[in-house]
Amino acid sequence: MRVGVIGHFDSMHLLPGNPHCGVPHGHTYRIEVSLEGPVRDGIVLDFGVLKGILGDILRIYDHADLNRILAYPSCENVVSDILRRLKERLPAGRLRVRVWEGEGKWAEEEG
Repeated sequence: MRVGVIGHFDSMHLLPGNPHCGVPHGHTYRIEVSLEGPVRDGIVLDFGVLKGILGDILRIYDHADLNRILAYPSCENVVSDILRRLKERLPAGRLRVRVWEGEGKWAEEEG
């Protein structure tokens, strides 16, 4: 069974050497997180717990300069960093993180 929550944050970044994104600019990011695992006592994980952990992590990125958090803050690297942080705090299970960088553009990783 898979359960999931959605969060958001706003931040800015630049991608050094990128012809389109090499200047400071901002995005509204949408983060979708799902956790797959067995149903125990009727649930995989309480939605409130999952939403709370995701919220704690997203506060790191909200209204921040992502270049101060990640060496190369591409959408792909944001996904990997959020996934790593979630793995540190969640029980065993298969996680999936999808990050939307504005409308129509996203990266996703499972682990």
